[in-house]
Amino acid sequence: MTVDTRKFEVLRISILSHCNFACVYCAPKEKENSSAKHYQMLSPDLLQRNLKLLIAHIKIKEVHLTGGEPTLHKDLIQLIQIVKQNSIQEIALTSNGNFKTGLLEDMLAAGLTRINFSLDSISQSAFERLSDRNISVSHVLNQIESAKRLGFNVKINTTVLRGFNDREVLDLLTWSGERNIPIRFLEFMKMGPLHKEHPIYFYSAEEIQEQIKSIYQVRNYPTPEDSTAQYFITNEGFIFGMIANHTEPFCSSCNRLRMDSQGRIYGCLSDETSFALPETDDEIQFTLEQAMLTKKKEFTGSELSMKYIGG
Repeated sequence: MTVDTRKFEVLRISILSHCNFACVYCAPKEKENSSAKHYQMLSPDLLQRNLKLLIAHIKIKEVHLTGGEPTLHKDLIQLIQIVKQNSIQEIALTSNGNFKTGLLEDMLAAGLTRINFSLDSISQSAFERLSDRNISVSHVLNQIESAKRLGFNVKINTTVLRGFNDREVLDLLTWSGERNIPIRFLEFMKMGPLHKEHPIYFYSAEEIQEQIKSIYQVRNYPTPEDSTAQYFITNEGFIFGMIANHTEPFCSSCNRLRMDSQGRIYGCLSDETSFALPETDDEIQFTLEQAMLTKKKEFTGSELSMKYIGG
Protein backbone atom coordinates (compact mmCIF):
# COMPACT_ATOMS: atom_id res chain seq x y z
CA MET A 1 0.00 0.00 0.00
CA THR A 2 1.46 3.37 -1.03
CA VAL A 3 1.27 6.36 1.27
CA ASP A 4 -0.12 9.58 -0.19
CA THR A 5 2.49 12.25 0.64
CA ARG A 6 0.82 15.12 -1.16
CA LYS A 7 0.32 18.35 0.76
CA PHE A 8 -1.27 21.71 0.04
CA GLU A 9 1.29 24.43 -0.72
CA VAL A 10 -0.27 26.52 -3.49
CA LEU A 11 -3.63 28.25 -3.02
CA ARG A 12 -5.48 29.14 -6.23
CA ILE A 13 -8.38 31.51 -5.67
CA SER A 14 -11.15 32.25 -8.15
CA ILE A 15 -11.88 35.77 -6.88
CA LEU A 16 -14.91 36.18 -9.13
CA SER A 17 -16.99 33.93 -11.35
CA HIS A 18 -17.42 36.00 -14.49
CA CYS A 19 -15.25 37.03 -17.41
CA ASN A 20 -15.23 39.56 -20.25
CA PHE A 21 -14.42 36.77 -22.75
CA ALA A 22 -16.58 33.79 -23.71
CA CYS A 23 -13.83 31.39 -24.76
CA VAL A 24 -15.00 28.29 -26.59
CA TYR A 25 -13.44 25.88 -24.08
CA CYS A 26 -14.59 27.68 -20.94
CA ALA A 27 -17.79 29.64 -21.43
CA PRO A 28 -19.26 29.34 -24.91
CA LYS A 29 -22.54 31.28 -25.04
CA GLU A 30 -24.52 28.41 -26.46
CA LYS A 31 -23.41 26.17 -23.57
CA GLU A 32 -23.60 28.57 -20.65
CA ASN A 33 -26.61 28.19 -18.38
CA SER A 34 -27.03 31.62 -16.85
CA SER A 35 -29.42 30.31 -14.23
CA ALA A 36 -26.93 27.71 -12.99
CA LYS A 37 -24.59 30.21 -11.34
CA HIS A 38 -24.99 33.76 -10.12
CA TYR A 39 -22.02 36.06 -10.46
CA GLN A 40 -19.98 36.02 -7.27
CA MET A 41 -17.11 38.17 -6.02
CA LEU A 42 -14.85 37.22 -3.13
CA SER A 43 -14.95 39.97 -0.53
CA PRO A 44 -11.75 41.32 1.07
CA ASP A 45 -13.10 40.38 4.52
CA LEU A 46 -13.74 36.78 3.51
CA LEU A 47 -10.31 36.49 1.90
CA GLN A 48 -8.67 37.82 5.07
CA ARG A 49 -10.63 35.42 7.26
CA ASN A 50 -9.93 32.34 5.14
CA LEU A 51 -6.26 33.12 4.66
CA LYS A 52 -5.70 33.44 8.39
CA LEU A 53 -7.53 30.17 9.03
CA LEU A 54 -5.56 28.31 6.36
CA ILE A 55 -2.12 29.75 7.19
CA ALA A 56 -2.46 28.39 10.71
CA HIS A 57 -2.62 24.86 9.27
CA ILE A 58 -0.71 24.76 6.00
CA LYS A 59 2.42 26.48 4.72
CA ILE A 60 1.26 28.41 1.68
CA LYS A 61 4.21 29.30 -0.54
CA GLU A 62 2.13 30.85 -3.33
CA VAL A 63 -1.30 32.42 -3.78
CA HIS A 64 -2.57 32.54 -7.36
CA LEU A 65 -5.52 34.80 -8.13
CA THR A 66 -7.71 33.60 -10.98
CA GLY A 67 -11.31 33.87 -12.13
CA GLY A 68 -13.25 34.34 -14.25
CA GLU A 69 -11.16 37.35 -15.21
CA PRO A 70 -9.63 38.63 -11.96
CA THR A 71 -8.90 42.13 -13.27
CA LEU A 72 -12.67 42.75 -13.32
CA HIS A 73 -12.80 42.56 -9.51
CA LYS A 74 -13.54 46.01 -8.08
CA ASP A 75 -11.32 45.32 -5.04
CA LEU A 76 -8.46 43.58 -6.85
CA ILE A 77 -5.71 45.85 -5.48
CA GLN A 78 -7.00 45.41 -1.93
CA LEU A 79 -7.08 41.62 -2.36
CA ILE A 80 -3.44 41.60 -3.52
CA GLN A 81 -2.51 43.77 -0.52
CA ILE A 82 -4.25 41.38 1.87
CA VAL A 83 -2.31 38.43 0.48
CA LYS A 84 0.94 40.40 0.79
CA GLN A 85 0.14 41.38 4.37
CA ASN A 86 -0.16 37.69 5.24
CA SER A 87 3.53 37.18 4.36
CA ILE A 88 2.91 35.30 1.12
CA GLN A 89 6.05 35.82 -0.97
CA GLU A 90 4.79 34.64 -4.36
CA ILE A 91 1.56 36.30 -5.51
CA ALA A 92 0.46 35.46 -9.05
CA LEU A 93 -2.48 36.30 -11.27
CA THR A 94 -3.85 34.76 -14.46
CA SER A 95 -5.45 37.20 -16.90
CA ASN A 96 -6.64 37.40 -20.50
CA GLY A 97 -4.84 40.76 -20.78
CA ASN A 98 -7.93 42.79 -21.62
CA PHE A 99 -7.70 45.33 -18.81
CA LYS A 100 -7.23 49.08 -18.48
CA THR A 101 -3.95 50.93 -18.89
CA GLY A 102 -2.30 51.65 -15.54
CA LEU A 103 -3.54 48.54 -13.76
CA LEU A 104 -0.20 46.78 -14.22
CA GLU A 105 1.57 49.50 -12.24
CA ASP A 106 -1.07 49.38 -9.50
CA MET A 107 -0.81 45.59 -9.17
CA LEU A 108 2.98 45.75 -9.02
CA ALA A 109 2.86 48.37 -6.26
CA ALA A 110 0.36 46.26 -4.31
CA GLY A 111 2.72 43.27 -4.27
CA LEU A 112 1.87 41.12 -7.30
CA THR A 113 4.96 39.23 -8.50
CA ARG A 114 3.85 37.16 -11.49
CA ILE A 115 1.30 37.32 -14.29
CA ASN A 116 0.30 34.37 -16.45
CA PHE A 117 -1.39 35.64 -19.60
CA SER A 118 -3.90 33.38 -21.34
CA LEU A 119 -3.15 33.85 -25.03
CA ASP A 120 -4.53 31.33 -27.50
CA SER A 121 -3.86 33.18 -30.74
CA ILE A 122 -1.94 36.11 -32.18
CA SER A 123 -4.13 36.14 -35.30
CA GLN A 124 -6.94 38.67 -35.02
CA SER A 125 -9.51 36.43 -36.72
CA ALA A 126 -8.65 33.35 -34.66
CA PHE A 127 -8.45 35.43 -31.48
CA GLU A 128 -11.99 36.69 -32.05
CA ARG A 129 -13.24 33.19 -32.84
CA LEU A 130 -11.70 31.71 -29.69
CA SER A 131 -12.70 34.52 -27.31
CA ASP A 132 -16.03 35.32 -28.99
CA ARG A 133 -15.18 38.98 -28.59
CA ASN A 134 -14.38 41.81 -31.02
CA ILE A 135 -11.25 42.86 -29.12
CA SER A 136 -7.91 43.83 -30.59
CA VAL A 137 -5.32 41.13 -30.00
CA SER A 138 -2.71 43.89 -30.33
CA HIS A 139 -3.97 45.40 -27.07
CA VAL A 140 -3.41 42.09 -25.28
CA LEU A 141 0.05 41.66 -26.82
CA ASN A 142 0.97 45.18 -25.72
CA GLN A 143 -0.12 44.42 -22.16
CA ILE A 144 2.08 41.31 -22.10
CA GLU A 145 5.10 43.27 -23.30
CA SER A 146 4.37 46.07 -20.80
CA ALA A 147 4.23 43.58 -17.93
CA LYS A 148 7.59 42.20 -18.99
CA ARG A 149 9.13 45.68 -19.12
CA LEU A 150 7.81 46.51 -15.64
CA GLY A 151 9.67 43.53 -14.20
CA PHE A 152 6.87 41.05 -13.63
CA ASN A 153 7.67 37.36 -13.95
CA VAL A 154 5.60 36.77 -17.09
CA LYS A 155 4.43 33.51 -18.66
CA ILE A 156 2.01 32.78 -21.46
CA ASN A 157 -0.55 29.95 -21.29
CA THR A 158 -1.94 28.63 -24.57
CA THR A 159 -4.73 26.06 -24.62
CA VAL A 160 -4.51 24.22 -27.93
CA LEU A 161 -7.75 23.06 -29.56
CA ARG A 162 -7.94 21.03 -32.73
CA GLY A 163 -9.57 23.02 -35.50
CA PHE A 164 -9.16 26.34 -33.71
CA ASN A 165 -5.52 27.22 -33.02
CA ASP A 166 -3.54 24.01 -33.54
CA ARG A 167 -1.87 25.61 -36.59
CA GLU A 168 -0.64 28.58 -34.52
CA VAL A 169 1.74 26.72 -32.23
CA LEU A 170 4.88 27.81 -34.09
CA ASP A 171 3.76 31.43 -34.45
CA LEU A 172 3.01 31.67 -30.74
CA LEU A 173 6.32 30.06 -29.77
CA THR A 174 8.26 32.42 -32.04
CA TRP A 175 6.42 35.54 -30.80
CA SER A 176 6.98 34.69 -27.11
CA GLY A 177 10.51 33.39 -27.61
CA GLU A 178 11.67 36.53 -29.39
CA ARG A 179 10.53 38.50 -26.34
CA ASN A 180 12.17 36.13 -23.85
CA ILE A 181 8.80 35.09 -22.40
CA PRO A 182 8.25 31.41 -21.57
CA ILE A 183 5.12 29.93 -23.15
CA ARG A 184 3.26 26.87 -21.89
CA PHE A 185 1.13 24.81 -24.23
CA LEU A 186 -1.80 23.12 -22.48
CA GLU A 187 -3.69 20.08 -23.59
CA PHE A 188 -7.39 20.97 -23.66
CA MET A 189 -8.76 19.78 -20.33
CA LYS A 190 -11.89 17.71 -20.03
CA MET A 191 -13.64 20.39 -18.00
CA GLY A 192 -16.73 22.55 -18.17
CA PRO A 193 -19.20 23.06 -21.03
CA LEU A 194 -17.28 21.01 -23.64
CA HIS A 195 -16.75 18.10 -21.27
CA LYS A 196 -18.58 15.65 -23.51
CA GLU A 197 -17.09 17.02 -26.74
CA HIS A 198 -13.54 16.78 -25.43
CA PRO A 199 -12.36 14.11 -27.92
CA ILE A 200 -13.38 16.32 -30.86
CA TYR A 201 -11.13 19.22 -29.88
CA PHE A 202 -8.31 17.44 -28.05
CA TYR A 203 -4.83 18.05 -29.47
CA SER A 204 -2.08 16.17 -27.67
CA ALA A 205 1.22 17.41 -26.28
CA GLU A 206 2.96 14.94 -28.58
CA GLU A 207 1.36 16.57 -31.63
CA ILE A 208 2.36 20.01 -30.37
CA GLN A 209 5.95 18.90 -29.87
CA GLU A 210 6.05 17.31 -33.31
CA GLN A 211 5.21 20.69 -34.82
CA ILE A 212 7.89 22.46 -32.81
CA LYS A 213 10.55 19.85 -33.57
CA SER A 214 9.80 20.12 -37.28
CA ILE A 215 11.33 23.61 -37.19
CA TYR A 216 13.40 23.89 -34.02
CA GLN A 217 16.05 21.79 -32.32
CA VAL A 218 14.84 21.16 -28.78
CA ARG A 219 16.44 19.99 -25.54
CA ASN A 220 15.25 19.64 -21.95
CA TYR A 221 15.22 22.72 -19.72
CA PRO A 222 15.35 22.72 -15.88
CA THR A 223 11.86 22.11 -14.52
CA PRO A 224 10.82 22.80 -10.89
CA GLU A 225 9.91 19.63 -9.03
CA ASP A 226 6.31 20.68 -8.34
CA SER A 227 5.69 22.20 -11.78
CA THR A 228 2.67 21.13 -13.80
CA ALA A 229 4.71 21.76 -16.96
CA GLN A 230 7.70 19.98 -18.43
CA TYR A 231 10.03 22.62 -19.85
CA PHE A 232 12.17 22.64 -22.99
CA ILE A 233 14.38 25.15 -24.81
CA THR A 234 15.21 25.59 -28.47
CA ASN A 235 18.68 26.35 -29.80
CA GLU A 236 17.47 29.93 -30.25
CA GLY A 237 16.79 30.16 -26.50
CA PHE A 238 12.99 29.98 -26.78
CA ILE A 239 11.65 28.40 -23.58
CA PHE A 240 8.38 26.49 -23.70
CA GLY A 241 6.52 24.15 -21.40
CA MET A 242 4.10 21.30 -22.02
CA ILE A 243 1.17 20.80 -19.63
CA ALA A 244 -0.03 17.36 -20.66
CA ASN A 245 -2.66 16.73 -18.03
CA HIS A 246 -4.28 13.96 -20.08
CA THR A 247 -1.43 12.12 -21.80
CA GLU A 248 1.17 12.64 -19.05
CA PRO A 249 -0.85 13.25 -15.86
CA PHE A 250 0.90 14.89 -12.91
CA CYS A 251 -1.78 14.35 -10.28
CA SER A 252 0.54 12.39 -7.99
CA SER A 253 2.55 15.55 -7.25
CA CYS A 254 -0.32 18.07 -7.14
CA ASN A 255 0.06 20.53 -4.25
CA ARG A 256 -2.85 22.82 -5.09
CA LEU A 257 -5.78 23.81 -2.93
CA ARG A 258 -8.51 25.82 -4.65
CA MET A 259 -10.95 28.37 -3.31
CA ASP A 260 -13.98 29.74 -5.13
CA SER A 261 -15.47 33.22 -5.02
CA GLN A 262 -17.74 32.20 -2.13
CA GLY A 263 -14.78 31.12 -0.03
CA ARG A 264 -15.37 27.38 -0.37
CA ILE A 265 -12.36 25.13 -0.91
CA TYR A 266 -11.76 22.28 -3.36
CA GLY A 267 -9.06 19.64 -3.25
CA CYS A 268 -9.16 18.49 -6.85
CA LEU A 269 -10.13 19.73 -10.31
CA SER A 270 -11.65 16.34 -11.05
CA ASP A 271 -14.01 16.48 -8.06
CA GLU A 272 -16.85 18.98 -7.62
CA THR A 273 -16.98 18.43 -3.85
CA SER A 274 -16.42 21.68 -1.97
CA PHE A 275 -16.05 22.55 1.69
CA ALA A 276 -16.82 25.60 3.78
CA LEU A 277 -14.02 26.61 6.13
CA PRO A 278 -15.17 26.22 9.74
CA GLU A 279 -13.92 28.32 12.66
CA THR A 280 -12.28 25.90 15.07
CA ASP A 281 -8.80 24.42 14.64
CA ASP A 282 -9.93 20.81 14.89
CA GLU A 283 -12.67 21.31 12.33
CA ILE A 284 -10.32 23.11 9.92
CA GLN A 285 -7.76 20.32 10.07
CA PHE A 286 -10.46 17.74 9.45
CA THR A 287 -11.84 19.76 6.52
CA LEU A 288 -8.39 20.01 4.93
CA GLU A 289 -7.93 16.27 5.33
CA GLN A 290 -11.28 15.67 3.66
CA ALA A 291 -10.33 18.00 0.81
CA MET A 292 -7.07 16.10 0.34
CA LEU A 293 -9.01 12.84 0.13
CA THR A 294 -10.85 14.15 -2.93
CA LYS A 295 -7.58 14.31 -4.90
CA LYS A 296 -7.49 11.74 -7.67
CA LYS A 297 -4.55 9.60 -8.75
CA GLU A 298 -5.11 10.74 -12.33
CA PHE A 299 -7.04 13.50 -14.05
CA THR A 300 -10.59 12.46 -14.92
CA GLY A 301 -12.18 15.86 -15.60
CA SER A 302 -15.38 17.48 -14.45
CA GLU A 303 -18.39 19.28 -15.89
CA LEU A 304 -17.65 22.20 -13.58
CA SER A 305 -16.07 25.13 -15.43
CA MET A 306 -12.62 26.05 -14.13
CA LYS A 307 -13.62 29.69 -13.82
CA TYR A 308 -15.58 28.73 -10.69
CA ILE A 309 -12.78 26.96 -8.82
CA GLY A 310 -9.54 28.74 -9.55
CA GLY A 311 -8.34 26.93 -12.65
